Amino acid sequence: MRCEELEKLFPDYLNGDISASQKQLMDEHLSHCARCRSTLAAYEEARQHLSFLKDAPIPSDFAKATMAKVKAATTKSRSRQWLRPALGAATAVIVLAILLVTQPWGVNPQSVMAKAYAATSNLQSYRMTSSATITFEGKTIEQTSEWEFAFPDRHHGKMTLDGETYEFIIISDKQYTREPSSTQSGTMYVIGLSSGSGPSKEETLELLDTLTDLEKLPDEKIDGVDCFHYRGRVDIDRMVDKRKAELDPAEPGYEERVEALERQRRMKTEVELWIGKDDYLIRQMKHDMQVPSEDTGEWDTSSSIVRYYDFNEPIEIEPPVTASGELLPRWRLVSSSLKESTFSRDVTFTIGGDDPAHQQISFRIAITNISEDVASNVRVTVHTMATNEESRSVRMEAEPSAPIDLEPGESETYCITWEYDASHTSKEELARLVNLTTVLAKYTTPDGEEAVELLFPDVPYPSKPPPKQPPG
Repeated sequence: MRCEELEKLFPDYLNGDISASQKQLMDEHLSHCARCRSTLAAYEEARQHLSFLKDAPIPSDFAKATMAKVKAATTKSRSRQWLRPALGAATAVIVLAILLVTQPWGVNPQSVMAKAYAATSNLQSYRMTSSATITFEGKTIEQTSEWEFAFPDRHHGKMTLDGETYEFIIISDKQYTREPSSTQSGTMYVIGLSSGSGPSKEETLELLDTLTDLEKLPDEKIDGVDCFHYRGRVDIDRMVDKRKAELDPAEPGYEERVEALERQRRMKTEVELWIGKDDYLIRQMKHDMQVPSEDTGEWDTSSSIVRYYDFNEPIEIEPPVTASGELLPRWRLVSSSLKESTFSRDVTFTIGGDDPAHQQISFRIAITNISEDVASNVRVTVHTMATNEESRSVRMEAEPSAPIDLEPGESETYCITWEYDASHTSKEELARLVNLTTVLAKYTTPDGEEAVELLFPDVPYPSKPPPKQPPG
């Protein structure tokens, strides 16, 4: 953090109106920057001595006139700054302190974002609706969703994609999925919160912490609530650096994840926020993102509007089971816990062949048991709509198809190839179908329970490294 950026946050820092991560960055900077420590100390001293000005009559043009004089004096004395380097800083500090007690600093962008961060952190429940328009390789996809959250670990949502609605219930490390009645029995969908629900609470906090270039827009009412209205840009470099710092170099696939994060630096993300004036809760968010396509060089885009409501209202989310504990019709239980994942994974696929009628689709799936227990009867299945079968979707076993046991730290590589007649399918549509393919690892836990874990589409890797195998 640069000194100029730090000084802008001094009012909020002294008032305690900044996020924990901002405070950590500022404390780290102050620990090795004598200039900023001196400026902050003088600022605090002047702020205390001038507190009586709160009740003193101040001319309306005082701030503007004083800042003009300080700017002029600073310009004249630049050639002799080495004589008294602290004088200019102390003068500016006094002026800032006067402005602090005479102007409405409580509504500056940094203060509002800090209070929104705190309000979001304290949420125990809420509901939201979202609508998104996604343009990928020239094709437009519309998606809508409704979600309700009861913290710490209960989520219930419905997502409509291409005219079909999927329902999800997530409770701790269990995810239940209900598919449309039109979906064939061979298909299984698994969702991560970020992929179908709009920004999660954690992602919203990260977003608030990385916003920059904030611009104040005219205030508006959202659902009858008076709201501050801001527009800003996500500091992608800062976000990527933060996520890279959280990775463990000893974790399998570390270099690949770093490479994937580095590619995110090319993203452009702009956000609009409508924040309640009374409680600083986010009532609405507009999220626009641009990502350069590696294939065409054009920009893929995503634009979404998210509405938030029913803050801290009682929300009950229960498993979709009968009184006897059996799953309700069309519901499936899918393991979805990322913190307790059993496998790390490296999944790649290729589409090849000169003849459109005989396209070869191949998946290579390498997994490692990163848990502390044996995963028994492991097998990997692929569910895809990239098929010419009349059933619209198929489920296939990857090789080796025979169940195997994986000890902690052990790895296995699975492969599968099939042929697809794409003579009536565009390259874009074929790529979309393959990207919608789901790869699952099925296994038996030490307790004898059957478990399923999502391997593809890509989800965040677990944070723990694989346990070391005992010597010998």
